[in-house]
Formats: sequence, C-alpha cells, structure tokens
Amino acid sequence: MTPSLLNRVKSRLYLRARRAVTHLLDGQYASIHRGRSLDFNDLREYVPGDEIGDIDWKATARSGETLVRRYTAERRHRILFVVDSGRNLGVNSAAGDPKYRLAIETVGVLGWLTIRHGDEVGLLLGDEKSATQLPFRASESALERALWQIEASGKTQDAHRSDLAGLLERVRRTVRHRTALVVIADEIEFDDDLERLISTLAVQHELVWIELADAVLAGEDAVLVGAGNRGGFDVDGSWSMPSALQLDRRLQREYEAAVAQRRERIRAIFDRHGISVGRVADVDAVAPELLRLLKARRHARA
Repeated sequence: MTPSLLNRVKSRLYLRARRAVTHLLDGQYASIHRGRSLDFNDLREYVPGDEIGDIDWKATARSGETLVRRYTAERRHRILFVVDSGRNLGVNSAAGDPKYRLAIETVGVLGWLTIRHGDEVGLLLGDEKSATQLPFRASESALERALWQIEASGKTQDAHRSDLAGLLERVRRTVRHRTALVVIADEIEFDDDLERLISTLAVQHELVWIELADAVLAGEDAVLVGAGNRGGFDVDGSWSMPSALQLDRRLQREYEAAVAQRRERIRAIFDRHGISVGRVADVDAVAPELLRLLKARRHARA
C-alpha cells in the first residue's frame, strides 16, 4: 500500500511542532488573503489568532464554546502553489534535506490549512520543457495528488533546467481571478524582466515567496559543498569546484559576502512590492518558518 505523503506531513506537524502550533497556524492562516466579504455564512470554533471582533457572543453563550463568524469569502479563497521543478529540486538544501522534500512539506502544511478552512488548492509545477497544472480542489485527495507530483519531479534524475519565469508568465496569462500565489523556488538571480513580472503578479494576486536554501555551509569549519558531500557544483551546468579550493577560507568569505549581497538585493525587491518571503533549509523548520511568515503578514496589516 502506498504511504500517504499528506499523513506524513500532518504527523510531523503534530509531533515536532505540537498541537499548539497547529492551532496558531490555523489562526494566522487568514493573513494570506487580503479583505473579505461581509456576507455571513456560518460559525466555527475559535482558534488562537482569530479576530476578537468575529466572536459571536450570543452563540458562544448558548453553546458553551467560543464560536466565531465565518464569512462567504472565507469559503471561496484559492491558493495556487507554483513549484519550480527543474533539476535543482533534486539536490540537497543547506541542512542536507532534498529540496523536493522541503517543497512537499511546505505545500503539505499550507495546503492542509487551506482545505481545513474550506478553501481550494491548486498546483502549477514545471521546468523549461513542460508544466503540469492541477485544478483547484478542496479535498485531501487533491492535495495528496499534488504532493506526489512534487515527489515524482524531485526524484527525476534527468530533469530539465528550471524556468521559473516561464511558470510565472503562465500564471499571469491564465489566472484571471485574484488568488493567493505561493511560489516555491530555488535561490535564483533576479533580472529586470523577472522583477517586472513579479511586480505585475504582486498587483494582480496575493504573493508569498518561499526560498529553498542552497547546500552551502558557513562558519570557521565550513566547506563549499553540494549534494551528497560532493564539492560545490553548478546544477544547471557541468562546472564543479576543484577540490583544492573547497577549503580556501578567502574564497569562502568572498562567497558568503556575495550571498549576503544577493539576499539583501532580493529582499529589497520583495519589500518594494509588498511580497512576504520565507526561507527554509530543513524539513523540521518548515512549520515554524511558515508561522513566522504568516504572523508577520498579519502584523503588517494590523
């Protein structure tokens, strides 16, 4: 019997992060979306992070449980996960976890929150040669299918190069209604064309960016490494770092400075366009990082 990837995500969420964090994620979930309708739909149990003004005090008094009003718009939200499935999805992250597993964990946690709230999830996944798009659905089976699509793409040894710009352009052309876009991508360089495309999408949709940290260690004992203890290498090409340079401290410092400059530059782009960004390096840190990101979005709008 094929194991359930979604059940694995849920088990890790409860085991590692504890049930309290699950409730906190539930309460912060609404911060993905901007605005809502005033059309009352039904009631649900209060979870930490819900707005106090949404509590229905009369219903709470009658039932003995704290209940909040749920509005029509809350049941019509959609989250589209855009996953760059180029060959870099199969390499290891900074903490040694395959990046496709970080993507599965991220989509699993946010996707599960989405369907728990009665909303719909969709997936767009692809590289420079092809793209797969799954329709919006509000069921665990649909989310399970999305997770297996990511798993299959990450394990492909002969994957093609990434084409994140192509995926985002497809979103721009085909996704007409305002949607929450969660982009899950490698650490990439941003050129002017990509920044213009991101700027356009940030106006059309709610945009959240999750970056999968590269497998480069830092510190006094650091060695520039890649997946499986392989020396530093270029995923998109044939270049590999000569072994004699892997312990070069000056080269390490120069690399760390270049990485810091890149992050500062990209952070400025995200801040300029009001895009929330998270960065994950290992599976166990996904839920805490998503909680931090959602709380930051909620506080930014308070």
